[in-house]
Amino acid sequence: MLKTYSDNEITLPYEEEVNGFTIYVEENPDRWRGGCSWAVCRDEVELDSGLEFDVAGALERAYSCTTAQL
Repeated sequence: MLKTYSDNEITLPYEEEVNGFTIYVEENPDRWRGGCSWAVCRDEVELDSGLEFDVAGALERAYSCTTAQL
């Protein structure tokens, strides 16, 4: 399930369904720090979230959370 993305291939905000989980990635609301915030949800409940420097890192962390939750 590993996918490779570059930041210019994904437009933010980004949403994807993976194995019954919903992955959200958006620009960090804190413009001073920058980067991307990500969240993994299931049935409208946030299971995990965090910050990464770029889109590829955010997606990688989110995908790893979906496989850890199975």
